[in-house]
Amino acid sequence: MNPIQQRTIADTGSQARTNSPGAAKTLASLRDEVETQLDRMVTARSEFPTNLHEVMRYSLLGGGKRIRAILCVLVSEAADNRGRAFAMKAGCAIEMVHAASLILDDLPCMDAATTRRGRPTTHRKFGDASSILAAIGLLNRAYEVIAECSATQERTKCEAIRALTKAVGTEGMITGQEMDLNEHNTFSDAANVERLNWLKTGVLFCTAAEMGSISAGLDKKTTDAVRRFSTHIGLAFQTADDVIDQQATAVTAGKDVRQDTDKQTLVSIFGVDGALQSCEEHLELARAALLESGLDGKVLNAFIDSIFANRTRN
Repeated sequence: MNPIQQRTIADTGSQARTNSPGAAKTLASLRDEVETQLDRMVTARSEFPTNLHEVMRYSLLGGGKRIRAILCVLVSEAADNRGRAFAMKAGCAIEMVHAASLILDDLPCMDAATTRRGRPTTHRKFGDASSILAAIGLLNRAYEVIAECSATQERTKCEAIRALTKAVGTEGMITGQEMDLNEHNTFSDAANVERLNWLKTGVLFCTAAEMGSISAGLDKKTTDAVRRFSTHIGLAFQTADDVIDQQATAVTAGKDVRQDTDKQTLVSIFGVDGALQSCEEHLELARAALLESGLDGKVLNAFIDSIFANRTRN
């Protein structure tokens, strides 16, 4: 299997190029903490309406790398742990938004996907109607999770909610999905593809890091560097995902593949080698922005390695 197909923190954290077992352990522990928090934040299956809560839990708790939540928390930790408790809540809210977006993205009227994370997609298991309601439920629960943090200043919560709503709305993911559905076939250059990658994937990475920065109360200059750092991580991640779509099998990827054969991607424009080179370039720009931020970069660099270790070379 091409190493770029292996994409879980649990599986690759120990392979980080920093050779830091302590950092890898930190990332694994963080992922476990996120999973525990998410389990507590969504209503039990036994609570009315039982079917809706089962669908929400299936979608949210069915695996995943929790990269966005971990990124949010790590930015806070890199700033001397300022606002870490709120960053954890905000990170979990982002995971709810991400889960909701996957439900909608997989629907027959969107990508018509059948498999996600090695299991039937939500609509295949529970039907379209309940899946849509679950997505709406998760989106609203995300905002509620942020709003109910009583120990956090109202201004901080408002800034976090504003960042999240902007990422979801017409300046972010919704527009990305619309472009993917109705404009993708008109793309003829890498700039449009990168814009789409930013809206569909990069924007939520960027918002995760920004919410970590908001949690820690970082200044504008540092926050701008953090945003650039996470933007390049998100763009690299989507490019790697496009390579997986072309090279992996449904079994090894854990989801449907060859979904983008009729769409322009960096792989179709530059070929696999060119796309991997673009991925590497984004990672270098991410590391440069992290250095510029002045934050403690040890674990954040290990975080990058845990996602992309050995994935940018055949």
